[in-house]
Amino acid sequence: MPKIVDHDQRRAELADAALDIIAKDGIKALTLRAVAEAAGWSTGVVNHYFSSHHDLLVGALRGAAETQGRMFKQLRHDASLTPLERLGQLIESVLPLDDRRIAMTRIFLVFYAEAAANPAAREEIVDYLANWRRVVRRVVAECQEAGQVPADADTTKLAAELVALSDGLAMHAMLDEQVLDGVTADGHITLQLAGESWRLAAR
Repeated sequence: MPKIVDHDQRRAELADAALDIIAKDGIKALTLRAVAEAAGWSTGVVNHYFSSHHDLLVGALRGAAETQGRMFKQLRHDASLTPLERLGQLIESVLPLDDRRIAMTRIFLVFYAEAAANPAAREEIVDYLANWRRVVRRVVAECQEAGQVPADADTTKLAAELVALSDGLAMHAMLDEQVLDGVTADGHITLQLAGESWRLAAR
């Protein structure tokens, strides 16, 4: 019988290999051949799933978003955390504090720049950011229900501000890693919500 190939799994493996290359050596090191070598497949197999460098970047971007989605889901269902702690860890999860998150931030930097001129890239980023804001808004609403955020706060506005804050910090930290020193001082992240400061434990 012919071998059954799980195409989704193989595509995910190749996207993970791309992320590893970007984390270690940067965007310029990302080639179809490099991904093939890292994943242990031929360049023909990689070409079957990603026909160009751009397609490979899109695959890595989607893989990064899926990885973040899994992290978000785990945090949302972690009963050991208060809503405010969960919110802090959500924000921290997108900051470039380890190799995988550095790779994800590098990819987003590339796509943010490309989105200015490329409608397809813009659509990818817009969809990602819209979902990210929805996740944050739900947790902000949970904080509100728990009395940890003012009852009259606009959760949609706060979510947009927090996403903009986290993305800005991540992008700036890629250029100057000292940007995060003050934000995560003493192992904590300080957030500003509805005019009040919240000091959250960072992992």
